[in-house]
Amino acid sequence: MIEKLLNTSVSAFVAMTLSIAAVAAAIDVRAHQQPAGEARYLGNEGIMVALAGHKVLVDAFYAQSFSTYPLVPEHLVTDMISGRPPFDNVAAVLVSHVHGDHFSPAPMLAYLRAQPQVRVFCPQQVFDQLQQAGAGLDILERVTAIDLEPGDAPEQLHSGDLEIDVVALPHAGGERMADVHNLSFRVTLGNRHTFVHLGDAAVDRPAFARHQLFWAARSVDTAFPPYWFVDDETGLRLLQDYLAPGQTIGIHVPAAAAGQGDAWRDQLGADLFTDPGEFRRLEHRH
Repeated sequence: MIEKLLNTSVSAFVAMTLSIAAVAAAIDVRAHQQPAGEARYLGNEGIMVALAGHKVLVDAFYAQSFSTYPLVPEHLVTDMISGRPPFDNVAAVLVSHVHGDHFSPAPMLAYLRAQPQVRVFCPQQVFDQLQQAGAGLDILERVTAIDLEPGDAPEQLHSGDLEIDVVALPHAGGERMADVHNLSFRVTLGNRHTFVHLGDAAVDRPAFARHQLFWAARSVDTAFPPYWFVDDETGLRLLQDYLAPGQTIGIHVPAAAAGQGDAWRDQLGADLFTDPGEFRRLEHRH
């Protein structure tokens, strides 16, 4: 009788242990499958990347479309300036370069005056325009000017739980754009997710190869290249050879693509942001 009870207890214990292990395994699998955060499209190359309370805006404040690229809708600009969710508690704003479809002083100053906790990381050319537009010391002391040209060594910066690595890549367009300092940012949020925003980088293998050690230093979860990288076999190969991202979302797509995102994505065989306000879940693969 005792032996029977013992056998029954052992069997029950084993079953319970296996059940707990199965539940734990399922939870572990779900935890690893859960998205790390989301990227929200604002317009042109403007995005917000959010992860576990860490929020970063890139190329979000500009006022020119050049009759080709989408502007950030007014309601999104208003929400950002007022800090209305999901644009609350933003830690940093990054600016890739000084062109009017990526940066304009007026909306940037309005935002910084309304959100005194936010820091900005930008090229020296952007800093100079903010200063010329009347930014006071209270604002400029929150702006980190980065004076890099292609060929210069990358810079490493930190802001709270953000790791911000910066490298200068030539702006697309060749010699006529040679005086524009285009910064590419590699940002790691809370040591959990790394994304790269290339600005208006040219499809230029020597420029990427020059910084091979920089690209190899950290794995990239999500890349946001201008769409000409995913519309070009050389561009796709550059992304794979140097960034090898787990996820790629093209940006800088012409305004003509709005409302036709699926057709554009099918035609290019790649993911793209086309409609301001849309978002993607970001998957963490590392």
